[in-house]
Amino acid sequence: MANVFKRGKMLSGVADSYITNVVADVELPDGALVVCGDLAPNTTYDPAGLAGVEYDTYVAAAPAAATDEVVIVDYAGISEGPIGGNTYKMGNKLYGLKVPVGTIARARRLALHDKYWIGEDNFDTAPTVGEYATAEAGEFTHKAAASLPGSGFAVKILVEEDLTTGMKSNGSIYLVEVVQL
Repeated sequence: MANVFKRGKMLSGVADSYITNVVADVELPDGALVVCGDLAPNTTYDPAGLAGVEYDTYVAAAPAAATDEVVIVDYAGISEGPIGGNTYKMGNKLYGLKVPVGTIARARRLALHDKYWIGEDNFDTAPTVGEYATAEAGEFTHKAAASLPGSGFAVKILVEEDLTTGMKSNGSIYLVEVVQL
């Protein structure tokens, strides 16, 4: 029912070098798995586009193979800030966010043992707690898998909970741990 990404215990939460930016020529869902291509062009000071690139923004695309190195989109497209030690997000939606075409978005490089939460629409099919998910060629979603693949990105599904906003259930949200890169 909803795509969503929530950072858990991740290296990118303490090491700035594990955070980057991506831009794509397609709409990206929050929590999308993408590969970083070339640096994005920067035509701010050169309208012909000949002089510059964004130094920390990569052109993103869906993985070409399940073994590609992926990053995860963490779209901060709504206002967010700390109040009394708690982080609050204010906006029309807290789930189902989409990065508009051509918009620069934050992405997190993944490290072994990173934990994060993603919604059920971030999977190709409903995952099973105790099983795995991988990257999928040509897709932005996690591909549910019964067993750990021999190589490539994989997460283990640790917990399933209801994704609630107010008193409404919006499907399931899953805690996953990166077990293979």
